[in-house]
Amino acid sequence: MSFLSAPPKLVIFDCDGVLVDSEPLYIRTLHRLLQSYGAPLTFQQCWEMFVGKTSREVDAYLKEQGLNAPSHWNKDFHEQSNALLEKEVQPVTGIQQVIKQLANAKIPICVGSNGHPFTVRMTLEITGLLPWFDGNVFTATDVGASKPAPDLFLHAAKRAGINPEHCVVIEDSATGMKAAASAGMRCFAYTPENIPAPQNLFGAHPFQSMTTLPNLLGLVPA
Repeated sequence: MSFLSAPPKLVIFDCDGVLVDSEPLYIRTLHRLLQSYGAPLTFQQCWEMFVGKTSREVDAYLKEQGLNAPSHWNKDFHEQSNALLEKEVQPVTGIQQVIKQLANAKIPICVGSNGHPFTVRMTLEITGLLPWFDGNVFTATDVGASKPAPDLFLHAAKRAGINPEHCVVIEDSATGMKAAASAGMRCFAYTPENIPAPQNLFGAHPFQSMTTLPNLLGLVPA
């Protein structure tokens, strides 16, 4: 049974953790860096604190903990994480089929990510997903405000000429789910079994496998 009464007119995908399986690689890099600065964090704690967040939250943590991190820690993080992504990043399991079904249904899609524009395009290109989104990749840099502000999703909807109430967002972080709620958009929360789920989904409907998403979106099976 479909969760939506009618298919959406625009589907906005977060990138990291939804299209590309990059979040574990980012957190691995960040955890290793923070530990080198003396942070008493487990990988699980690092994941729960920083997945979907920006460098501002990391800066606040470093200051709060009184950790002696170099001023160029963010540059080091991006260089190390990009090197890891180039070697290991993969598309999220099942996402290609979801995208193909949306294309067959002629439903527009786009990306709305807090990630760095270069990194977002790089990971989409490496995983073979970029051709589906080229020209429709939006990041927080485009609007000057990161999620959980709704600006990015509202910008994507405006560019597509679709009212927010007819858009659906696919997210994996509480930050993005809150942004979708603030934008007045329906949201589906990708919460796979092997990844810690956010404690607050901000009204998003959870699902654990991409194979179930087309049905939730009201699409006819391919």
